[in-house]
Amino acid sequence: MIKKLRKILILAMAFTILIFNKPVKAEKFQRENSFVNAKGAERVAEIKRFQAKHNIAVTGKLDKLTKNMLNDPDYQEYDNVKNPPTKGKWIVVNKSKKILTLYNGDKVVNKYPVALGTSKTPTPSAKATITNLTKNPAWGGMGGKYTPRVADDPLNPLGERWMGLKIPGMTGYGIHGTIRPWEIGGYVSNGCIRMFNYDIETYVFPLMKKGSPVWLGTDAELKEWGVSQYVDKISNNQTKEKPAADKGQAKVEITPTTQGAQTDEEVKKIIENFVPSPGSIIIPGR
Repeated sequence: MIKKLRKILILAMAFTILIFNKPVKAEKFQRENSFVNAKGAERVAEIKRFQAKHNIAVTGKLDKLTKNMLNDPDYQEYDNVKNPPTKGKWIVVNKSKKILTLYNGDKVVNKYPVALGTSKTPTPSAKATITNLTKNPAWGGMGGKYTPRVADDPLNPLGERWMGLKIPGMTGYGIHGTIRPWEIGGYVSNGCIRMFNYDIETYVFPLMKKGSPVWLGTDAELKEWGVSQYVDKISNNQTKEKPAADKGQAKVEITPTTQGAQTDEEVKKIIENFVPSPGSIIIPGR
């Protein structure tokens, strides 16, 4: 009877161990985002915001680099800014990636996807400044090319915010909202920089002022000006170990001792067993 109870007890303990000590599967990494559970136009818009935030060319598509950034913790975005034009808030528009970056000095405040000019009406490259900021702007129709629109007109292509730019030798360019949010991430405008209405109204417009610097340029142009925006694997930025010496070679370091200096011949005798050609030994500093 005692043996039977003991056997039952052992089986019960084994069962308990199996139930409460199941191996826990490691949770799969996924970077913070707002699109995985979204659908339709909202999903595409959030993919564009995710890409902009991480210095990935804005397309709205889950391309390979976007998937790597989403699922691989070894990927990271980097911004290097040398000699910013101000210690305060300013803007960089990357024409290659279609990203607007809001900086505070050399630090990133945030990044936003934008739409830029077509190949026929390109967004100019320039070191500009903001010359005016307008809420609920009217639109003049580009000098009669299009039908002018008054403020608050639902067909006004400027949205509800306008930040005019002072560009040497050019007029009429600015950063503004849009009535065509699906075009963000494309080269579709007459040269102006379009943003999602919510982004410009909530995050960018309130922080800008007349005279704030705005740099517009391609990746290559921005790099020349001291602004690098890129993506890389963290492992690629670690210091690599120096390669080991080839077989048959030896690295010998001689350090002075406090017991008196050694002659050249004494030093050579110490290391000649480690070097293939003792006759060719060169002693640095001798």
